Amino acid sequence: MHHLRPLVRFKALKTPFPSPQVCRFLMAEERSSLAETRILAEWVDHRHFEEIDSTQSFIEREHESFNQEKLTAVSADFQSAGRGTGDRSWHGEKAQSIMVSFFFRFPAHCDNDFVNSNAPNVTKVLAVSAVDTLEWATDHTFGIKWPNDVVCSGCKVGGILARAVPFNGRLEGIIVGIGINVNTSQEELDRIRRPVWPAASLLTLHGERFDVPRLRRKLLGGFAMELQRFFAGGFAVFRERVNSLEVLMGTKVWFRAHESDEFEGVFEGIQDDGLILLRLADGEVKAFPSGEIIPGPGTK
Repeated sequence: MHHLRPLVRFKALKTPFPSPQVCRFLMAEERSSLAETRILAEWVDHRHFEEIDSTQSFIEREHESFNQEKLTAVSADFQSAGRGTGDRSWHGEKAQSIMVSFFFRFPAHCDNDFVNSNAPNVTKVLAVSAVDTLEWATDHTFGIKWPNDVVCSGCKVGGILARAVPFNGRLEGIIVGIGINVNTSQEELDRIRRPVWPAASLLTLHGERFDVPRLRRKLLGGFAMELQRFFAGGFAVFRERVNSLEVLMGTKVWFRAHESDEFEGVFEGIQDDGLILLRLADGEVKAFPSGEIIPGPGTK
């Protein structure tokens, strides 16, 4: 089993003790770890299954029985009917991937306008949490491909799926799930047909195996902490970080706003309300609430 890389390698130090800078770094890491441990114990209800049809489907069936004041996380070693975007399925070898779905409700102090405008942006908060987890575990740089992919070195490592559940006349309940390829073999990845942004895993990128439960726990704690920031400040507090991670920022993309409405534009990032910004051929910058960045004509 692969152990996560050490935070600091002390052999390069010329003194027998860490420098003040290293001490501050380690203390910050320890405080972060303690905060995550506390929030996991106090606010997160984690339910793990060896096998399930789909973590997302389980929450859709059972969420009314959950503690509505907690963040419920449902994870599994294997999904017999895992779900991806649209009609796609999620492929995963048993106990080799992170497969987890979350359910929460916006707290009462969030007014209706705040909830309804920020609910669609939960996927981006989870994406940031996933990137932070993967960069904590490896030496690689990860990014986000709008709207719901976690990528590295031109390959897709994870995907996110979400839906809102109306309560009290607003989009108060959120179900959001993520799948991350961790120790998935190249043989298994080859079964996933993705001519653009082919599938990869931490194993194929890094050449070593990782501790899936430890990574999953890090993701749960990180996402729980980021949700608290999200409840306080909305997507606006994440916008700069999300745009810095967008791998297609400033590039020409082919965008499908509707089934019959496709055009080329330059991806200008995401604004405070989560809308995607595209600079069209005439120079106009236009905002879109939804859509899909797709391979352009002639792309194989």
